Amino acid sequence: MNSKTQIKKIMKAVGLSACVLALTGCGSDKASSVTLNLKLGTYSTAEAKLMDLLIPRSHAAVSSAQLCFKRLRFKTTDTNTDASEVESSEDNVDFQIGEVSLSPTSTSLGAITLPAGTYRRVEFDLENNCGSGNSVELVNDNGSYSSQERITIKFSGQFDANDDGVLTLGAQNILDQLNNYSGTGSLKDAAEAVSGELSN
Repeated sequence: MNSKTQIKKIMKAVGLSACVLALTGCGSDKASSVTLNLKLGTYSTAEAKLMDLLIPRSHAAVSSAQLCFKRLRFKTTDTNTDASEVESSEDNVDFQIGEVSLSPTSTSLGAITLPAGTYRRVEFDLENNCGSGNSVELVNDNGSYSSQERITIKFSGQFDANDDGVLTLGAQNILDQLNNYSGTGSLKDAAEAVSGELSN
């Protein structure tokens, strides 16, 4: 076998390998992850209920809230976490978008790329590493409050992440809780006592 024949065989093998890689590699990478633009959905801080029309009652309303975002987790199961899991979990993603002022007309948080799949829980860790030195700052009709503690806010439900797009997190339950906070107990406990909504 002469050298020209050997070179032709090598070129043929290289060409075949390139074709196989082109057919299998590229498509699977694209299908294995999605990019989501995250935002907190709209909310109302002074909902009027039917009973309120009949029997007036005081209702605290959040006039401003700033959260200092540090990291987030997308979970495939709806399980509670504790402080040790927050520190060691492999699904932690640093998400240092800094201090964000919440808006009733929705709040954009930024984009994240994650593996395609079905998720049942999203958690955000709020920490005191922003300029204010607080993880949460809150003003409602009861007063002004802040916390320097790590606070984890949760969103539970089911979200199928199959395509790039927008994931809107329902924050009404959390804002209802903050509406009623009056300084009794810790702000951390109040914010972590309820979950927001996660859904397609």
